[in-house]
Amino acid sequence: MHQRSRLGWDFAGIGWQRPGGVLVAAACLVGLAIALDEERLARVINGLGGISWLLGAAMLAWSLRGAAGWLRSGLVLGVTVLALAVLVHPTELAAAIIGFAIGGAIVALVSTERPMHWALLVPAMWLPAHIVVGIARSTIEGAAAVRTAPPPPAAIVPLAMVLAAGLAGLLVARCDADGLHSSDRAASPVAPNSRSGAKTS
Repeated sequence: MHQRSRLGWDFAGIGWQRPGGVLVAAACLVGLAIALDEERLARVINGLGGISWLLGAAMLAWSLRGAAGWLRSGLVLGVTVLALAVLVHPTELAAAIIGFAIGGAIVALVSTERPMHWALLVPAMWLPAHIVVGIARSTIEGAAAVRTAPPPPAAIVPLAMVLAAGLAGLLVARCDADGLHSSDRAASPVAPNSRSGAKTS
């Protein structure tokens, strides 16, 4: 029996589409802000994208409350997100795709349930981690880094992060489902006369 929250979201099913959609929309807004030449408009769109990004992260985290093995998965998620925030720059497309695909797969594999939720939390939590790391770097260095115009591929990096982690989580979820179905079939052999409805005395 599926359990639903007061908001009507189904947490027993897949349930990642709504927060995942919010996260994809946020990534598109952030990418659009990067591509725009008009600074004021870019700031407004970037702000909307950032708020939407955090909203998607909050929705994913809320949907995972009470999930089995959340402490272990949360620890792995934290380490993975911090590593990506330090090592992957938001202007490097190839590094973002590879890093977030690996990160999403790792977190999804460690999770006991809902691997798609956990995988999408990797890019979702990357933004606040990226902000914290940026503040820490500027504090340690004693001065803000000189901002330069981002390269053209930088506009699609936010979306690439989300899609790479999401596809990795989907792959893990599919593999888990296939393995579960296979083990169920092996553990529950069909009785010889079960299809015909014959009864044994």
